[in-house]
Amino acid sequence: MSRGHMATASVVAVVSMLLVGCSTEEPGSAEPAGTSDAGSPSISAPGDADGLPAGGAPAVEKPLDTSKFEEDPCAALTPEHLQELNLPQQGEEEDAEAGPMCNWNNRETTGNASIILVTASDRGLTALYETRSQYAVFEPVEPIEGHPGVIYSSTEGEPEKGYCTVAVGLTDELAMDVGVRLSWGNEGGDACGTVQGIAEYMLQTMKAAQ
Repeated sequence: MSRGHMATASVVAVVSMLLVGCSTEEPGSAEPAGTSDAGSPSISAPGDADGLPAGGAPAVEKPLDTSKFEEDPCAALTPEHLQELNLPQQGEEEDAEAGPMCNWNNRETTGNASIILVTASDRGLTALYETRSQYAVFEPVEPIEGHPGVIYSSTEGEPEKGYCTVAVGLTDELAMDVGVRLSWGNEGGDACGTVQGIAEYMLQTMKAAQ
């Protein structure tokens, strides 16, 4: 089954299984999901957003109002989602270079998820498509909750190490990056299926807030 064609029930099962994992003997601080060497979202200077999408990027047919989540990116996952994913109820928010970010890190299992709303660019997925030659991995996926997405990484082999990042178009001008690092006991699992499931949860939360 391709990454983009996983059924919703299957995605939920994969997400639940692969982030729970096992406890490490020496839990410690861990890096945000997808930061092992996955690359950073392309950041272009704000400019004229007319003519989007471009560069082969798909259009966002039903844009979302993301103002609430730009103010509070940790609100993208509900307490119920976090419990199911075995992630801490309190995310760690920060102002990343690319935009507002929240990181959820289970220090016992090392399972990790993150979201960045890429407000540093006003070109949405177009910014990625226009620079796709810079990425070792660039794999468009089937729409997630009706929104276009692409799995990307600056290096080969990240999913096999338990890392995956998917960029999802929220509007033609704004994308979010969702990253995952599988738990210690599940390295080698379907990291990219898992990250799409987490992005699906986030989009459901955003749609409910409209």
